[in-house]
Amino acid sequence: MLAGIRIAALLSALTGSSCAGIEVAPVDATTGTFHSSATAFTFLGLDFPQSAMLLARANAADSQLPNLIVTRERVFPYFWRLDFLLDVISVRWASVQGTYGPAD
Repeated sequence: MLAGIRIAALLSALTGSSCAGIEVAPVDATTGTFHSSATAFTFLGLDFPQSAMLLARANAADSQLPNLIVTRERVFPYFWRLDFLLDVISVRWASVQGTYGPAD
């Protein structure tokens, strides 16, 4: 009984936790670069609270910087064709980097 409660508490803590952040480095008054990252928990094919890549992109979009252009995306871990193995239970980290500024 106590082991079941511990497992339920651990799963609740993992599913309720996610981490996202953004770093902005201005080059001048109107342009610069950004780096957004996020972490998500996957259990039986469901991402909590959302997929890590969607969280990182949404975090960058919520910054309301003008003309965001993504230049690099990364997800870790990524097993290519064996990526379905991570859908059982895993923690994924995603990173989005790019530039912002006025439209050309």
